[in-house]
Amino acid sequence: MKFAIAEKLHEKYLADVVTEISQDSLWRKKLFEGQFNEQFLITCKKLEELPCHLWSPFSQYSLEFFVSKIYSCPEGPDGGCILFEFKAKGFPHLVSQVKVSELTKRDVPT
Repeated sequence: MKFAIAEKLHEKYLADVVTEISQDSLWRKKLFEGQFNEQFLITCKKLEELPCHLWSPFSQYSLEFFVSKIYSCPEGPDGGCILFEFKAKGFPHLVSQVKVSELTKRDVPT
């Protein structure tokens, strides 16, 4: 795939990846249990690890992203939070972050 087209596709699907992965219980478990700044590869080579909404674009366009837990916010009245960071592999300028409540850890399967 041409570089410019691949870049546009990663940019197009970044928001979907952020939404689906940050809400998926298995990925949340992996991220909460992982070390800070430990990068996990989201790839079409492991479709079984992806939420089903991402299967089609990942398999069709060979998308790859990194996700990591990068920051822990101090606890407040509503509990603490964790910041997940998503980066398109090969396109370091395509980055998105999402704040996730630590209270939702209880929703993660053990």
